[in-house]
Amino acid sequence: MATHILWQADVADFDAWLDVFKADAKNRKASGIADLHVWSDPDKKDHAVALFAVTDLDRARAFFDSEELAMHMERDGVVNVTVKMLTPA
Repeated sequence: MATHILWQADVADFDAWLDVFKADAKNRKASGIADLHVWSDPDKKDHAVALFAVTDLDRARAFFDSEELAMHMERDGVVNVTVKMLTPA
């Protein structure tokens, strides 16, 4: 079974963030990360939540911990990021 990642963050503008997120799908896929679901929080308009399936945990960790991703998120107004690794029980 695949490991999953639950990612959450506050974004400056959800719609603008979603466009950038979609455009970056190929980079996630190259890191062994498959997009499963993306949600917005109905009570907090600019809060993004995403669920991913991961086939290679080490590559996924490297992707989420990368300086390049951190710089992109900072530039795009993404703050208060939490990344939770979930493994099957």
